Amino acid sequence: MNFGCIHIAWKHKEATEHTVKEFRKYHPNNPYTLISDRGFDYCELAEKYNLNYIHSHLNCHPNRLYGHPDGIYGMSKLECLGWIHYFREACKHVVKHNGSHMILMEDDVLTQSEIVIDPNWECAGHYYPESNKLNPKLLEWISKKYDVTPNVDWYGAGGGSVFKVNTFLENFHKIYDFIENDFDNIVKTMEYQFGWCDVFMQIAYFICGKDYTINNILTETHLTPNFKNSSYSLVHKYKEYY
Repeated sequence: MNFGCIHIAWKHKEATEHTVKEFRKYHPNNPYTLISDRGFDYCELAEKYNLNYIHSHLNCHPNRLYGHPDGIYGMSKLECLGWIHYFREACKHVVKHNGSHMILMEDDVLTQSEIVIDPNWECAGHYYPESNKLNPKLLEWISKKYDVTPNVDWYGAGGGSVFKVNTFLENFHKIYDFIENDFDNIVKTMEYQFGWCDVFMQIAYFICGKDYTINNILTETHLTPNFKNSSYSLVHKYKEYY
């Protein structure tokens, strides 16, 4: 057992349970933190599937596809800071159970076989080298400020991605200060999509000097239409229960 999960849920109750149920078929004892982000009460679900449950009233899920009243695309700064606090609590739970990595589970992530994680992964996610380009200004800016060299110029750390837990915990205050102090400048002048976790979490690992890796056990429904007959352990954008 070298990994656990974080799952932030809100309103898709049937999808949430299906995600958890399918994961537990293959990994009945792995640490799994479910957070209700100002959503349903999942206490019974947590007890049924042996989950570390947190009921929060922060409401960090942006639920905004086309922008924010103050012009932010994705989460606001305060929502991002709340989100990384969720992640830290889940990381602590993984460490408590001697795990080294975290899977970002979501209501649309399907587990369809036993998951095997490469212990060398730091931040491992989707492969979108053409469509998900990061603003070169942001990459140049973090390279100079943090003396790092990001190994890719695109983002993909969304649902089903894997993160090394100790890297996050050991650098939590660095990541917190980065978001606290630089969020507004980044969104306004460099990368307006920074408020989505698949962007800011990947950038967080970049400023810690870590590389981004392709998660070879993860796909998405539109990329692999026959995913049910594939060898991928994790499938993102599975919305049958939405």
